[in-house]
Amino acid sequence: MIGDLPTTGPADPIAYYRHPLVGWLFRERINRGLRLLGERRFASALEVGYGAGAVQLALAPAVDALHGIDLDADPAAVTGLLASHGCQAELRQGSVLELPYDDGQFDLVVCFSVVEHLVDYATALREMARVLAADGRLLIGMPSVNPTMELGFRLIGFKGIEDHHVTTPAAVVNTFPAARLRLLESSYLDVPANRPLGMRLYHNWLLRKAD
Repeated sequence: MIGDLPTTGPADPIAYYRHPLVGWLFRERINRGLRLLGERRFASALEVGYGAGAVQLALAPAVDALHGIDLDADPAAVTGLLASHGCQAELRQGSVLELPYDDGQFDLVVCFSVVEHLVDYATALREMARVLAADGRLLIGMPSVNPTMELGFRLIGFKGIEDHHVTTPAAVVNTFPAARLRLLESSYLDVPANRPLGMRLYHNWLLRKAD
């Protein structure tokens, strides 16, 4: 699925998905989040930060109308690539801080590895909640942000990670109530697998609008 997907911008990690040593970790962090969705089918879905389109391809079989928005990626190029894989999506270039969609438009909003880059993450959460339908689902994934993770990213060639990752998972979780979001389920990628001995690499949360 990811073999021919090109890098689409400075924040696109698609090359690491194919890395011989850490590729499984990059893929599994996303797969663990997607498994939280179960077998539910969605009439409409929005991916925030579609990048090269890997998650779009994964979502397509369970979504009737697929949308995406990304700050860096070229919508035309990614739309064409997805079409070559039999995946139809309506993609736009824009910011999660000001989503160009109607209130309650989507049954599913998915956002992997975006929020850690945002100083104004509270606005991003509110915007994703705004475009989410009343009984919709919001899936957010992000890495741990700490000195150990920064060292790990540097070791695989990601320079200046401390400038890219500016918001921690704890800060995001603490903002869920203010964004009127309620946590339903969570899934984590730990290495090794047994906490508390393992190190937590990635956090996935499945949420809905609070009643």
